Amino acid sequence: MADKAAPDPLAPWRELLSQWEKSANSLANRGMGTDGFSGSMNQAMNVLLTGQQSLGEAMVKYLAALNLPSRADLLTLGEQLGAIETQLASIARILERQNAPAAPPLELPPRTKRPPRAPQ
Repeated sequence: MADKAAPDPLAPWRELLSQWEKSANSLANRGMGTDGFSGSMNQAMNVLLTGQQSLGEAMVKYLAALNLPSRADLLTLGEQLGAIETQLASIARILERQNAPAAPPLELPPRTKRPPRAPQ
């Protein structure tokens, strides 16, 4: 008995979907190539950025009303703390150099122990 490949029942659907995708892509490419499309995208981006800026300003005012620091305040504080830590480390190095014990002299201590005497 010879095995015949069963016909794919979804083949017409795949073909239809493929043709629709090609048509949609060509239409979208033609539309995106126009000056009107780029202008509208530019306007949409400006609206988005303006909204983001307004939200940021409103959040800063809200946090100020609650007597809480904003992100910019925390970043500034972090930078100031970093500068203070650098200065403290520098001061600590200077103090360590000033307080370091001087090198001991190379003199030998006096000899206090005498060798044993031979019996007489």
